[in-house]
Amino acid sequence: MLLTNGRCAVTDDKIPVDQKFLGSWRLAGVEREEEATGRKLDIGSKQSGYLSYTPDGRMMVIIARHVDGGEDQITCYAARWRVEGDTVIHDVEIAARAPWAGTQQIRGFRFEGNRLILSPPVSKDYIHGIVTRRSLTWEKV
Repeated sequence: MLLTNGRCAVTDDKIPVDQKFLGSWRLAGVEREEEATGRKLDIGSKQSGYLSYTPDGRMMVIIARHVDGGEDQITCYAARWRVEGDTVIHDVEIAARAPWAGTQQIRGFRFEGNRLILSPPVSKDYIHGIVTRRSLTWEKV
C-alpha cells in the first residue's frame, strides 16, 4: 500500500518510494499494444536505453528503438521529477522531441525486486499514431 506523508509516498516497510527511484536503470523490455484490439506492436524491433534519477530531483532518459530494415528512432529528455501517489511526474525541460519540452510526462509505476515498471497513460502513440497501452521495464544497474 502507498501512503502519502506530506513529502513523498512511502511503502509499508517505511522506505520512501522516491528513494527507490534513485540511481541508474537499464531498459529490460517494452510492451506496446493497440488499445482497441490488444494487438502486440513493435514485433521485430529492438529497444535499448538508460534512465537516471538523482537525489536533487533531476532525471534523464534515452531510448533507442532499432527496427530491422527501418529507421532507428531516439527518444530522450531531461526533467525535474517527483512522486505523487502511484505516479511519477517528469516536468520536461529539454527533449529531442521538441513538443515534449515544457510538458509533464506522467507514468504509473511499480517496483518488482530490482525492476521498475513505468506505464504511461493509455494515449495516442507518437510512433504508431494510434491509441496504445505501453509499459517499460527497467532493471537497476
